[in-house]
Amino acid sequence: MTRLGGIGWIALVLATLAAAIAPDLVHLPRPNATLVVDRATFLADERPAQDVSLPHAFYQRRGDPSTVRYQADIDPAMLPEAGAALYIPLVNRRAIVEVDGRTIYDSADHAVWAGLAITTPLLVRLPQHSPGSGPYRLTVALEPGPSVSPTYLSRVYLGSDTAMAPSFKWRHLLDVDFRIVSLATQILLATGVLLAWLARPHAVLLSWLAGLLTLTIVVDIGMFLGFRPALWPVLPYIIAFVPAWGLVAVAVSLQLLDVPAPKALLTGIVAITMFLLACAAIGTPIPRAIIAVAAVAGICLGAVVASSIIAWGAIWRGNLDARIMLAPAVLISWFLLRDGYVAATVPDQAFRLYSPLAGLIYVAGLCAVLVRRMADSFDRLDRSNEVLNSRLAAREAELAALAKQERLEAARLVREQERGRLTRDLHDGISGHLVSIIALSERAETRPIEQAARDALSDLRLVIYSLDIGEDELPLALANFRERLEPQLQRLGVTLDWSMADLPDVAGVTPGNALLVLRIVQEAITNALKHGPARRIAVRGRAVADGRPEITIDNDGRPFVADSRGRGLDNMRRRAALLGAVLAFETLPCGTRVVLVLPSRLPDLES
Repeated sequence: MTRLGGIGWIALVLATLAAAIAPDLVHLPRPNATLVVDRATFLADERPAQDVSLPHAFYQRRGDPSTVRYQADIDPAMLPEAGAALYIPLVNRRAIVEVDGRTIYDSADHAVWAGLAITTPLLVRLPQHSPGSGPYRLTVALEPGPSVSPTYLSRVYLGSDTAMAPSFKWRHLLDVDFRIVSLATQILLATGVLLAWLARPHAVLLSWLAGLLTLTIVVDIGMFLGFRPALWPVLPYIIAFVPAWGLVAVAVSLQLLDVPAPKALLTGIVAITMFLLACAAIGTPIPRAIIAVAAVAGICLGAVVASSIIAWGAIWRGNLDARIMLAPAVLISWFLLRDGYVAATVPDQAFRLYSPLAGLIYVAGLCAVLVRRMADSFDRLDRSNEVLNSRLAAREAELAALAKQERLEAARLVREQERGRLTRDLHDGISGHLVSIIALSERAETRPIEQAARDALSDLRLVIYSLDIGEDELPLALANFRERLEPQLQRLGVTLDWSMADLPDVAGVTPGNALLVLRIVQEAITNALKHGPARRIAVRGRAVADGRPEITIDNDGRPFVADSRGRGLDNMRRRAALLGAVLAFETLPCGTRVVLVLPSRLPDLES
């Protein structure tokens, strides 16, 4: 683990610990300059009156009354002369406030939310007390209802409404408003996940999440509305689904680690839920007690097991989703255990449950996991698109190259066919006529005509042979040219020194550019014979300093003198320019040198 990673884990642990203990360590200030009522007479129908201290919790048992009362006599002199009010920071049931036997407030007419998750603060303006009429008899009646959770009443404060209003507003914000916002947010997030599941019903993780969040909504309805009399008949059925939430949380934790949930887990969820629904239908005290115990044990145990699985995946397997869910899972487990302890022991400070608020963190964590997975899917999709686009571009380039190659091949085949046809026509036609002219000239002893015909025939054969030259066959073309040239020079008494062993390879040889090279060499030799007159000609090939091929034609005839009347030199320069070559004429002490420097790759003059 890197140092930065260790710091991150320490920060996560400290933040989770702070979130876990902060609600019980942070207390809102109590109202100042008020009368604190911390003792009252507890009345429960036929039970004897009992003096109790506030806060007080009452556990409903079979046969207990449906309404209990807390009664206290207040000295009017202790109250402000005007604007007296009653402030109850925390009560978790329907409350009816009476003064001298007259009802002045009923929470059922004002509070929409009444459930285990809601601890409602009350601020009630008190009526004026008639002077000399004795003590102020204050009664707070609570309606426990058919719930196994205790009925709770905090201390009661009496004083001016302006002195108690700030504390009441803070209590209402934290205990009512914030919890309602939490419920609405959970429902909103759960709705989004359910819609995602409807779009992809075959996604296993979304299926389990849809089940978990559906159970979350059902349980939250019971937690926020269960103490209203209209929901009393269905409250046991709602509580029967609570253990299923813990088991589904275990399945979701496994799915976050890409571990398939065992089929026995789904069977257990269905079996336990059906059994508890049957207990709710029976409705007697023992089955309802079974439902309550199973709900507390199931949801707490399931949350702890799910958190343990996530912690194992986050710490030992390094799973990113498990790391995202680690803090929310630990917090939901802690607050469920803490709320179970609070419900069982009812500590003096307050009966305040925080697991519904932790549920918001848990659901938000699950949504963060889904968003991360969606972003990861988008990233993979983008990368796949990039790969596909690059492959498509490569394939298009390959197809374009193949198409170009096919066009070139087709053009080459057409040229080859035309070249073959032209070669046959020249060989069978003009070549035959030139041979006939030579034969007739020999019989008539017409030397000029015979020599012209022989030159034309030699040149024609040079053209015909060049039509069959292919790639990298320039040395072969030069060798063939030498074979035809050497007998002619021998008849004239001219010595030929020919060496092409050091000539480097020349790429891009085609019939057209090969013919240009041969024409330049032929013209250089012709000039040497015509203007020399040369008795020795040397033709050599080698590589210059930069590796380009060079052909030199030396003769021992008359030194080079530019002749403006002839067109031979201009033709040589024009052909060299077409080849991209460098042509130079050098005067030797005894003779002339023609230098032709070719490019390493000849241009394609036929395309």
